[in-house]
This record gives sequence, structure tokens and C-alpha cells, in this order.
Amino acid sequence: MWVCHCKGVTDGQIRSAIDAGARTPVEISAHCRAGTGCGGCLPEVCRLLDDHLTGLAYYGACGDCPLLDELAEETAALLSA
Repeated sequence: MWVCHCKGVTDGQIRSAIDAGARTPVEISAHCRAGTGCGGCLPEVCRLLDDHLTGLAYYGACGDCPLLDELAEETAALLSA
């Protein structure tokens, strides 16, 4: 399924980035460029990442993550580049 239409990235490519160790949307973007166009796919990128991470024993939840503000800044920087 296409997730990022701007950069032509599928859910399989995003899952591959996660399997390769990406643990944030910024790391996924660096791996496959998803989220570096208009940013409209970022909610789906986050959902795919969250689906993977919630299966890990040490993972709590994204809702109260202190990195959300940092992620917003890094994403904005990627989009403006």
C-alpha cells in the first residue's frame, strides 16, 4: 500500500526501515524519505511505527512521549530542506 505519495514509499518500505532499526519518524524518513514531502503521510508513518513498538516488551506508549516536541521540530526542518 502506498503511504507516501510524494516520495513513492510503501508500507513495506517503512516496515523495512523499522526492521532495520528506525525508531522515530525522523529515522524512518532518513531511511526511505517517507514524510519528507508534504508531511501528509506522517500520521500513517507514526501508526506503523507505533504498531511495531507496542509489540516490544519495554515500550509504553507514544501519547506522553517527551520527544514529540523534538520530533515536530526535526520534521519541520526536514520539510523545509
